[in-house]
Amino acid sequence: MMFRPTTIAFVSALCLGTTSAAAQDAPKKNLEISGTAGFAQTSGNASAVSTNFGNKLKYTAKGWILNEDLSFFYGEANDKVNANFWNGGLRAERQIVPRLGVFFATRFDRNVLQGIASRFEEGFGLDAKLIVEKRTQLSLQLGASAFQQQLTPGSTASIKRSYPAARAGLDFKHLLSDAAFVQQTAEWLPNLSDTESYLLNTESALVAPISKRLSVKLSYVVRYNSTPPVRNGVSLKTTDTFFSSGLTLSY
Repeated sequence: MMFRPTTIAFVSALCLGTTSAAAQDAPKKNLEISGTAGFAQTSGNASAVSTNFGNKLKYTAKGWILNEDLSFFYGEANDKVNANFWNGGLRAERQIVPRLGVFFATRFDRNVLQGIASRFEEGFGLDAKLIVEKRTQLSLQLGASAFQQQLTPGSTASIKRSYPAARAGLDFKHLLSDAAFVQQTAEWLPNLSDTESYLLNTESALVAPISKRLSVKLSYVVRYNSTPPVRNGVSLKTTDTFFSSGLTLSY
């Protein structure tokens, strides 16, 4: 439920990490780190402020790949909070045969406006590399997860606080040049104890270079909950969206 201010006073982002994920000919690094941050503000007839932060880490050792990611969105409009979202996780993966690997993951998210004070996920599964080309990669993940969630005060839900879920995910990335790319991720998490309930999360991203080290990044996140909580007798909306944009510095 991110607001969209008509006048943006400032938008910035900072990225610390590897030179380019697209550098196919460069030697692989054991550790890759990146971070982004953005800020937007309006004033006058309407008062609004928005901040977003994110980081990613990838570490490779002894056949294992460890990934960490974190994203945060917060917004206020006319002194009222209209976005408060955290999402972060850890994932360990290892190839078992060519193009097929196994993964173990844990994740935390918090979406106050959708009634979720905290939600933890632990999961595992298989990761299949369907397309592995110089400029295009596509992978499919299938697995299972366990969820534990706590609601915000005054919120109730028809589903159990702890429940098992299946998992299906897609990750598509296409290089437009050595530094520019588009990426689309999606995951479907059906509740195995309540067949009417499921989560659907997607992220669309575009990174376009301005110079060797500077680029523009656009990101659009969708979080869908088929059975959102009810707060104070009012059913909350099923869909939240978060848009962020800014400059990315890489080295």
